[in-house]
Amino acid sequence: MLQAENLTKRYGPVLAVSNASFAVRAGAITGFLGPNGAGKSTTMRLFLGLDRPTSGRSLVDGKPIDQWSVPARKIGAALDPQCAHPSRRAIDCLRIAAKLADVPAGQAETLLDRVGLADVAGLRVGRFSLGMRQRLALAIALVGNPEILILDEPMNGLDPEGIAWVKGLLRTFRDQGRTIFVSSHLLSELEDLVDDLVVIAQSKIVGSGSAAAFIERFQTSTISLMCDKPQEFDAAVSRAGAQVIERNGQYLRITGLTTIEVGQLARDAGVAVFGLNEERSLNQAFMQATAEKAEIRGEVG
Repeated sequence: MLQAENLTKRYGPVLAVSNASFAVRAGAITGFLGPNGAGKSTTMRLFLGLDRPTSGRSLVDGKPIDQWSVPARKIGAALDPQCAHPSRRAIDCLRIAAKLADVPAGQAETLLDRVGLADVAGLRVGRFSLGMRQRLALAIALVGNPEILILDEPMNGLDPEGIAWVKGLLRTFRDQGRTIFVSSHLLSELEDLVDDLVVIAQSKIVGSGSAAAFIERFQTSTISLMCDKPQEFDAAVSRAGAQVIERNGQYLRITGLTTIEVGQLARDAGVAVFGLNEERSLNQAFMQATAEKAEIRGEVG
């Protein structure tokens, strides 16, 4: 549903996106991960036609967004919670968006209720908290009942209940067959949500595909265990070319070995293992994937 082909964007001397190529699968939630300033927002703006690429192209369901007669019915976007004028009432912001998308004005009330803002429909946006602005931006994105949603850090500013609500809403959209492209630099927000991932660091795509495949490719698993001879086992791990990254009494954390290899090593060393747990997380995979590209850059995307 979304496709980047050798997409590049420069702002003067600053390279914001560099030769990015990836595809977003229809009917899936795809997480767009990267450190602040990596190029996420710029990439999203290129898909939406808000910026023009220096080279390459971005396609929405097979063609550039400006070739869709009513783009809001194909793709909805929430890129910034400050998207509504602070002096306007929330309901008016939605009515204007509905008019632009050529949908009935009554859609405004329905959407405000859907995002939990019905009780503040007449309140001016300038009095909204950041979380309320996030909900309003999401309502505006939904006004055209689009097939695709592009959301830039939609859970920023929400409390845990709000984050759970957004995730539930996005899962509902996915179950309806819609496509969702959602960015974040907070991996914990997306780990239990996304089907696929696109990872960007320093303007370059460093990985894309299923979340499970991404973790398998980049992550070095960490194994924690308790044993009766921690010193002897520490030495055995080192001889095997792996590393004990933490040791506290009988507790050890090991990287560089699989659980089967740890068990075999313990058996051969005559060490009794009391408990063993393999830690595999999106956060560890992300840190591994971007380790060489995460130096601080100017805030571009």
